[in-house]
Amino acid sequence: MKNKLNQLIVVSVVTLVIIVSGCVTTDVSNINAQAININNHVKNGDQYYNESASNTNQLLLAQALTEDNNASNEYNQAQTAAQAAYNSAQDSNDAIFVEYLQNILYEVHAKLNATSELNTTITDLENNDTSDANDHLAVANNYMNNALTYENISETIVNQNPTKFQQ
Repeated sequence: MKNKLNQLIVVSVVTLVIIVSGCVTTDVSNINAQAININNHVKNGDQYYNESASNTNQLLLAQALTEDNNASNEYNQAQTAAQAAYNSAQDSNDAIFVEYLQNILYEVHAKLNATSELNTTITDLENNDTSDANDHLAVANNYMNNALTYENISETIVNQNPTKFQQ
């Protein structure tokens, strides 16, 4: 009887270890998959934002506004995905992923602010208000510089933890 009880305990412990390790692996895999999705949205947003800025410089304002709205949509999707990944990282108590995703959220938030400022710049240019347009453009550039700082911090975290992040 005692032997069967010991066997049952061993089987229970092994089963519990397998379940717990499976959950941790699933969380990490899920966070990595979300990070890839987030990065894709950020890259798409960056491309749209750069096209919008270029069109703004060429005074192709209707096209600039369309591209700016597309950038905003991509950044919003990145923010939604990053928030979900951040919540998963917090639930899994993974400090590296939490720090990484917090910086991604800061980066995306700065880029959303930049798109808003660029949108205002475009509107000001449509209204021939170049002074206010220049002011808003400077603020947009400042937000993008801040975003670059957060992006660099995130890249450092990835480089310092290559086994945690899928490349």
